[in-house]
Amino acid sequence: MAAGPLELMAKARAGETDALGELCALYRNYLRMVVRTGLGPKLRERVELSDVVQEALVEVVRQFPQFTGQNEAALVGWLRRLVGQKLADLARYHNRAKRSSGGPMMPLDAPWGVEGGGGAEPGQGGGGRLLDMLSLSQTSPSEAASKRELTVLLADALSDLAETEAEVLWLYYADGLSFETIGDRMGLSRKSIRGIWARGLKAVKRSIDGPPGGPMRYHDGPPH
Repeated sequence: MAAGPLELMAKARAGETDALGELCALYRNYLRMVVRTGLGPKLRERVELSDVVQEALVEVVRQFPQFTGQNEAALVGWLRRLVGQKLADLARYHNRAKRSSGGPMMPLDAPWGVEGGGGAEPGQGGGGRLLDMLSLSQTSPSEAASKRELTVLLADALSDLAETEAEVLWLYYADGLSFETIGDRMGLSRKSIRGIWARGLKAVKRSIDGPPGGPMRYHDGPPH
């Protein structure tokens, strides 16, 4: 089984270049979701998502020697701050371009809230249900001893979904936004957002209920 984040961090710190590459690959889906939802619709019209993700990965490699965290939670927080700095730089650059051309200011409309929110709305049966399912998907003894960060598992689970469905589920579960707030951001009605959420959730549940040994399983340490 593939090495887990703790083992890869240790190897990368020991100077193993391949391990750092594997570590970046492990969080590519997470970085993509953070960048996509962080860009917002206005910046998305001006930059390519894949280019920003690639630039973020370059920064991860460049700045990794400065990372001193000892667990995945610390790494995820560091990655999100790094992406936040990148998006803020992009927003400032394009705001300057707008001002120089006489156009209006373009805000960076990404909320940098607490991850793992997903507050329930009436009739939804609890916003954390999907995260609970992701947590329960880690069933091996080694996984039980070292749980993955749920937002990373969420990003992996959303990687095969349509972009709109993935964005709605991410904003709801990872950023803790309501259907109404998500609708305001995406220019859609609350009813439309709820429908997209329901379709996306159904697709993710099918993925989670698939055969054992799927993409969300990993190994971090010797077998028990």
